[in-house]
Amino acid sequence: MQALGGMESELHSWKQKGVISLWRYTENPKAFGGWHLSANDAGIESLLELLRVLQSAPGSHRTITITQPSTRLLQVPNFQQGRAKWVAPSKLQLQVSPDALAWDFPEGLEPAQFTVGTSYLPALIHGLEGIPRGEGDYAIGSSVRGKLRLCFWWWLDAA
Repeated sequence: MQALGGMESELHSWKQKGVISLWRYTENPKAFGGWHLSANDAGIESLLELLRVLQSAPGSHRTITITQPSTRLLQVPNFQQGRAKWVAPSKLQLQVSPDALAWDFPEGLEPAQFTVGTSYLPALIHGLEGIPRGEGDYAIGSSVRGKLRLCFWWWLDAA
């Protein structure tokens, strides 16, 4: 019982750091569909820590603050030279599911909700860890209708 209390304490004491950007393009979903994510180094470390804590408390969730992508960041995917129409939530509710195969990342915005199962965690962690190394331009997740994939992009901003 003490371990559960420790997990809950860790979950409630987690504080977001850094800048995390998440957005969706509203045109040409076949080419640029799904969610797009980038973050500065502190944001990546913060997300990795949160995933570790959430993995220890399946079914729990935390809500993180999202920063809209800058003009410079939108030039990384370079969809319509960075001028394509997009939408971004102000919040993201993140949950690790006890169902290993869960992947639920619908289009909703306020807050956006992302539930990921443990079978997807290694790819998610790998994608997040690659952002500070300049890696990206690929997606993970389910391609089932209504469950959008997640595309990683390297961080250009010094925000």
